[in-house]
Amino acid sequence: MKTPKVGFIGFGEAAYNIAKGLKEEGISEVTAYDKFWDIEPQAEIIGKRAKDANIALAPSLAEMIEKSDFIFSAVSANLALPLAKEAQPYLGEGKCFADLNAASPMTKEAVSEVILETGASFVDAAVMGPVPVYKHKVPISVCGNGARYFQETFSAYGMDITYMGEKPGSSSASKMFRSIFMKGFVTILLETIIASHRYRVEDDVLSSIQKTLEEGPFLEVINNLLTRGVIHSARREHEMEEVIATLQSLGVDYTMSEGTKNKLRWCTQMGFKEYFQGVPPQDFHQILDAHDKLTGCE
Repeated sequence: MKTPKVGFIGFGEAAYNIAKGLKEEGISEVTAYDKFWDIEPQAEIIGKRAKDANIALAPSLAEMIEKSDFIFSAVSANLALPLAKEAQPYLGEGKCFADLNAASPMTKEAVSEVILETGASFVDAAVMGPVPVYKHKVPISVCGNGARYFQETFSAYGMDITYMGEKPGSSSASKMFRSIFMKGFVTILLETIIASHRYRVEDDVLSSIQKTLEEGPFLEVINNLLTRGVIHSARREHEMEEVIATLQSLGVDYTMSEGTKNKLRWCTQMGFKEYFQGVPPQDFHQILDAHDKLTGCE
């Protein structure tokens, strides 16, 4: 397999770290185009990054794409589609366009349509970790008609790539829905320790949470929490009302606790307890089947 020629649209933190890592792995031809390459004050940091990573800066998008086999779009979610349209006239067969932006699945599908019209292949690439920490080895999930080729090419240069099929949007959906938990977990944790601190019991509370989460293998713990949770939602909703009342009396924000109470009420109104006749199901996938049946989404 010949050494790929790589180009980046945008040369912010993510592009810089991935490009630098790929150069260190032996990919000699790496080019980047950033519309601020000659506009201060952004030009200074872009220039420093390019020099540090030994990356060539192209003066135009057209020139960068012409020099590249693989084009990485690494800007921001709101620019993903406009830049795909801007790149469209310069793409064609033999080019592979990989969208690394943290955009919605629907946006990735729209970008895919724009790219495929040119004859180029498309990759929906969802970055699943902090790029400054892992650089080019950051876990990335990929899908799209060019995803398998992309995986085979860049796995040889140290990239950690998981193939998720040809349908564009799947990778970004995985990243987005993962964020529900990861961002929610942080904010629930923050609400928990701020409230706990009022009675100076934050360390005890965290120790108790740790014991619960370490009771067994991760999926076993998660399965137990979910299957019991949907059965006991009504009782737990009332418990959360007491929690909220306590937080209100302490003057502590209870946004996440309010959301938890509402979600428990949703579980009760869905009728999971009645569906399972008050007995927790064995596997959380049974909850998903029940949800589909109860909502008519089979």
